[in-house]
Amino acid sequence: MKAIRIALIILTLNSTMIAQDDNYKGPAKMDVKTFWRQAEMFKNGKGSDATLGNMQKALASVKEKDPAYNTTAMDEEVKKWKVGIDNKIDASKSEEQKASEKKIAEIGYNGPAKNNVNSFWQNGSLNPEKMSENELNVAIGNMQNSLTRTKEKDPAYNTSEMESTLEKFKSKRKELQLAEANKYTGDKVKDSKQQQSISSDPGKLFKELFEDENMQTGAGSSSGEKWKAKLEKYNEKVSKLLSMDYSDAKISHTRMSKGVINGLKTKTDKTLGEIDIMLSKYTDKESMEIGYYTVQFHLAYWDAAQKVFSEETSYKEMHNKVKASAEKMGSLESMMAKADVNTAEKIKNTKLPNPVVKDAALEKVLIDGFNKTFTSQGATALKVVLTQDGWTTLRNPITSVIVGRERSAKVAYKGSNGKCYLLEDYVFIHEEYIGGAFTNRKAVYNGLFGAEMLCENVK
Repeated sequence: MKAIRIALIILTLNSTMIAQDDNYKGPAKMDVKTFWRQAEMFKNGKGSDATLGNMQKALASVKEKDPAYNTTAMDEEVKKWKVGIDNKIDASKSEEQKASEKKIAEIGYNGPAKNNVNSFWQNGSLNPEKMSENELNVAIGNMQNSLTRTKEKDPAYNTSEMESTLEKFKSKRKELQLAEANKYTGDKVKDSKQQQSISSDPGKLFKELFEDENMQTGAGSSSGEKWKAKLEKYNEKVSKLLSMDYSDAKISHTRMSKGVINGLKTKTDKTLGEIDIMLSKYTDKESMEIGYYTVQFHLAYWDAAQKVFSEETSYKEMHNKVKASAEKMGSLESMMAKADVNTAEKIKNTKLPNPVVKDAALEKVLIDGFNKTFTSQGATALKVVLTQDGWTTLRNPITSVIVGRERSAKVAYKGSNGKCYLLEDYVFIHEEYIGGAFTNRKAVYNGLFGAEMLCENVK
């Protein structure tokens, strides 16, 4: 047994000497030494991912400087320690990271919008059921941005799964918003107000009224009932401050409060500048409601500012400006009615454009492809127009090799509800380039997300 142990020790020493190759005097000598010095750190239990990176850099340099050098032992050494580092990194990953990496690998997309698709699923792989409203707001914003960029960079890419995932997150956010809104209805509003007593400290009221920029001048994306209650609470605080002797608080807070107030002039002007667009374009009632309460917050803010700081004429001017805009907007009910009018006008004005070129064969491909894809959902294609004269050549983003071509179009269809719609974005005829010829012609659609139109406009 003793003889066997001695033999193993000698063998180990020999293999180590061979691996480190102290007799090597070639052009990559310093890189070889660096490599084995880093490897020694792993053997001493001090290796890290940075150490492994240094080994890989040294190995690459050896292969570049001396291609004839036998790096087998070095390759095996890197492979051995890389397994440990990979396991360590994997163990440190959260379940969310693992889920997103699994989803990205499952999709296996390597097109021009790869970074945007991967970015989408870094958020889309999260579990919306475990997220707060603020977390959902951030995720939805990131996902929406990634989805938009994906469509811009790769119009032919099927984003239907991304869109359905985004809707799940939006539905969960709305569920949380409604739950929050229920706290501010009926008797629950009274109970909530009783629990939220208003401070009797003028200094604290100054901070809450004038120094909390985000709270006082934006309704955010929450439900109307919630922000209606907050607006009422804000006005109650203003009334209480005005009923008190706040001289000392004004002396100590004027510099800070006026700094914030003056800084909000630009934000208010920007909000007021969007009102005409809102009144003429908005069709979504939730957006109208948010816009309404946002302006109401600005109005309450500048009203409070002009009353507390009566010496500031510019605050009075800002209040008058916001008041005029609020009167132009009218009541919340009138804005809801305006959203209906805008919707009807948009439907009336949505029409198929004139075709850039007519091609019965290509139009048939789109009609047949649409019906094959969406008949099960109760949708039927009515008419197709080609919006592109000629083809767009598609190339591999890395090699520039031609991989296919596409041609854009628009489709009018009737839904299962009997209404007509215009599918105007991301409708293509796609052909692959194989063996020097374009083939495998097919129609590509991005789901049933058409804009409603009058059936009589399908001409």
